Amino acid sequence: MSKFKVYINSEHFNLLVNLVYQYNHERFVCLMGNVEKIGKSQAIVIKEMQVLDDVDYDGLYTTLCRPKSSVIEQMMQRIQQKRYSVYIEYHTHPLDFPHFSETDKADEKKMWNYFQQTFPNKYYGNMMLDINGRGQAVIRDWHDGKLKEFDAIPY
Repeated sequence: MSKFKVYINSEHFNLLVNLVYQYNHERFVCLMGNVEKIGKSQAIVIKEMQVLDDVDYDGLYTTLCRPKSSVIEQMMQRIQQKRYSVYIEYHTHPLDFPHFSETDKADEKKMWNYFQQTFPNKYYGNMMLDINGRGQAVIRDWHDGKLKEFDAIPY
């Protein structure tokens, strides 16, 4: 069972799904929100997302995308300004590749180390979706340095 459920409004969720079909290369999106109490449990509720434009990448390839450091820094500033407690990086897999790669894992771990130093009391995770939609419910959390999976729930 996941530690949290992650709620993404239907409009944003559909946009994430459609990004897989619109491009033949990976795309990157920053999701920001808060941990909120829903009923007797806690959930992550995504409040805002930033879809990166082509100019926001150092490299944009079929199976790899490298957002510019300056763009990630802007997202970190946004987290502080809005006092968000959650940052999730979303990326697409435009081919039939429904799982996180070793490159994904290495990039995530590097970002988690940075995030842990900058925001030690906030959550950092990753979400991926492939062309067949098999990855849509996979969100991985590196907040405590251990990999956990969350469920993404459109609302």
